[in-house]
Amino acid sequence: MIRIVDLTVDLAEFILKDVNLEIKRGEYFVVLGPTGSGKSVLLETIAGLYQAKKGLIYINGQDVTRAEPRKRNISIVYQDYMLFPHLTVKENIRFGLKEKDSSDFAAIVDFLDILPILHRRPDTLSGGESQRVALARALVTKPVVLLLDEPLAALDISTKEKIMRELRQINKKMGITIIHITHERSEAIALV
Repeated sequence: MIRIVDLTVDLAEFILKDVNLEIKRGEYFVVLGPTGSGKSVLLETIAGLYQAKKGLIYINGQDVTRAEPRKRNISIVYQDYMLFPHLTVKENIRFGLKEKDSSDFAAIVDFLDILPILHRRPDTLSGGESQRVALARALVTKPVVLLLDEPLAALDISTKEKIMRELRQINKKMGITIIHITHERSEAIALV
């Protein structure tokens, strides 16, 4: 599904060097490492936000190393959710959809149990609600790969446990390949 061969990314102030890994279709893959070790750079390079200095990235057997981000069929969710403050929850989720009346929208809203908050704006949401909205926005576009950049870092313990269960369900029920980065060993162990 995802194969990375001898990947090097040079950002001048930081270099990620000689990364090799293989992730199977439908796998929940966790990258564990300390802050500043290049986990986010790796995710953003897979997503196409950074260009590799050397090496190759394959998704479904296709070389996407130089492909534009929009052509990779990948969604990314960051720890700070990155919701548009001027849009409602509904508008945030539908933002990336080409067809605004998608049955996928209703299915994702139901799956993540966010129907009661569709009318609200991001500044009125709890951390867990914000994370579920960010996940819904990422999933509604039907990505083949979901990248999660420390998605549980800002959540309290009970919300974190609930979101972890939801992430496992997304992986299992939707069959989406997930790459999840974290610096917390306990989180990594709980997810694999």
